[in-house]
Amino acid sequence: MNNRILFPFIVLCLIWGSTWSFIKISLEGTGMTPAFGVGFRFFFSGILFLIFCKYKKLKIPFDIQAIKLYLSFGLLNFSLSYYYSYWAIINIPESSISAILWASFPLFTSIMAHYMIKDDPAEQFTKNKLYALIIGLIGISIICYDQGINLEAESLSSSLILIMVIIIAAFPTVQYKKHNKDVGPFQMNAVCQILCGVVMLSLSFLQGDKFSEIQWILNDQPWYNSLIFTTFYLVVFGGFISWGIYFWLYKHLNVTQVTYVAIFPPIVAIILGYLFLSEDLSKMEYFGTFLILSSSILIYRK
Repeated sequence: MNNRILFPFIVLCLIWGSTWSFIKISLEGTGMTPAFGVGFRFFFSGILFLIFCKYKKLKIPFDIQAIKLYLSFGLLNFSLSYYYSYWAIINIPESSISAILWASFPLFTSIMAHYMIKDDPAEQFTKNKLYALIIGLIGISIICYDQGINLEAESLSSSLILIMVIIIAAFPTVQYKKHNKDVGPFQMNAVCQILCGVVMLSLSFLQGDKFSEIQWILNDQPWYNSLIFTTFYLVVFGGFISWGIYFWLYKHLNVTQVTYVAIFPPIVAIILGYLFLSEDLSKMEYFGTFLILSSSILIYRK
């Protein structure tokens, strides 16, 4: 991986690793619901991408293939996966666990890419990828075991649901890699995120979520500083900057290398959880981190 790709890749890992803690703060500290949180975050992030596209004079395609990409990614990846990721954070005790579960994402995308993009040798599920994924997942498993997932019915079911959603989200990810020449990364973000925002905010309104009533926010409740900061961070960094980098990487890396970014955020999430949320950091987590970093050598070496 050359320096042109490495720097934005590191930035993406740092941002996505930190977002889990910010999401938890916004949900638990302010009473924001998953539907409103996801909808608000991506609607305004999508608006930023739309403004960026207009500024750069980037044409947004609306042919059949582009619409398929918008609908699949906007509904399955942004809307469905993020809604249940937010929901799982409420039901899973440690903020890092949701990030850890998302670390299984590269495995599912690698397998799907092997069958969906058969004409590209870089997308084949090789022994090298298998070994790297196994080592990475062992590292994640060690961290997960050390975190001590609550095996009560509610927490276990939340984890299982999130895993199912992660598998579903793998499909539009591979589909976009296959057709990324049809829609640019910024146009893709603009349409998909606004679509997600409209769907999730509509769901929030239909659920009778008081957070969807703007007058309630402005007049009846204090606008907490934590809510302002976390919302700004999730919209600008967690939505605009990180997803801009993520879709841009598809032009330079194969699916496994792009989605392997999901392996690294747990490390960041664990450290932030330790620093700001009083969550433990142990020797086992250090060892798991070592395995994760070692596995990345197999994934990104030429």
